[in-house]
Amino acid sequence: MAGPGDTTPRRLPRWSRAALLLLAGFTGLHGQQMPIIRTPARLVSVPTLVLGPDNRVLLNLQPGDFRLFEDDRPQAFQLDTSVTPLSVVVAIQANADVRDYLPFLTRVGSALDALLVGDGGESAVLVYADEVTVAKPFGAGDAGTTFRQLSSHGFHARAIDAAVRGLAMLRQRPVSRTRVLLLIGQPADHGSEYSLDDLRRDASRENIVVHALALPEIGKSFVSDTFSLRGLSSNNILERGGFKAGADLTRLIPALNRMAADAAKSDPFSTLTAITGGTLLHFRKQAQLEDAIAIVGLELRSVHTLSFTPSGEPGYRALRVECTISGAKTHARPGYWLTTD
Repeated sequence: MAGPGDTTPRRLPRWSRAALLLLAGFTGLHGQQMPIIRTPARLVSVPTLVLGPDNRVLLNLQPGDFRLFEDDRPQAFQLDTSVTPLSVVVAIQANADVRDYLPFLTRVGSALDALLVGDGGESAVLVYADEVTVAKPFGAGDAGTTFRQLSSHGFHARAIDAAVRGLAMLRQRPVSRTRVLLLIGQPADHGSEYSLDDLRRDASRENIVVHALALPEIGKSFVSDTFSLRGLSSNNILERGGFKAGADLTRLIPALNRMAADAAKSDPFSTLTAITGGTLLHFRKQAQLEDAIAIVGLELRSVHTLSFTPSGEPGYRALRVECTISGAKTHARPGYWLTTD
């Protein structure tokens, strides 16, 4: 520990340096096959990612840069470019299956606070194994301290029950905040009382986005397109909501292309991210986990949100967002269910 007169330079943690660069690209709203979200609200929000011809994220666009269509009919809309404070529930697996990974999982809590939750945000932490427990409620402590106290126990992995609990906690947060459930663990469930159908129904009713950071399952190899941001150029530095980004998506295009296949799977991670329009990222090292947390943080701060008031009878409505900038591409969910609930 440094003494009172110690002026020796200290090396910043890797995630702090990444926050100053931050970050290449974003894998958010998944290309050609966006998930369908059922929304009971009379105001429909369409978060939209815009990429330029060089696959770089375009920020700070104006209403005149967009056209929004519902069932091929143009819609009047409002464009929200503000950065909304986040309410994040992190549900992390801590059973015997992930015992070998806990030493580096315990070290990323502070990165989560800095790179994802951000200024004005709030977080809660759930731990799931044989039981689902609230390790940190909203308004108490910080994620860094909570993560450092993680330990493995039990043999079940009640991911579905943890997700149901996380959705219930987020349902109590103000709708004016961006509400996020982040799952960290293996994309599988063992021992939950709720079914995947129960979870799918709950998630489809809420204006909550679910992201998942997935470890490999036992007996399965690591995926080949894990995320590593080191070595990227710091040119074209952008800043939004306290985050700086050199938004080069070229290294993340393979993950965008994989999302349609992920949406067809039946594990809780793939199911929830597909239903809510979130992102499923895989990792196998601490650095890659920190990078994935930063990617999700940038994703949440890089979309333009178009909102409009629907009319007509309940049912499925197709959505299409166009950008008037030459060569630009948009990624947004392709439709929603208008309900009377």
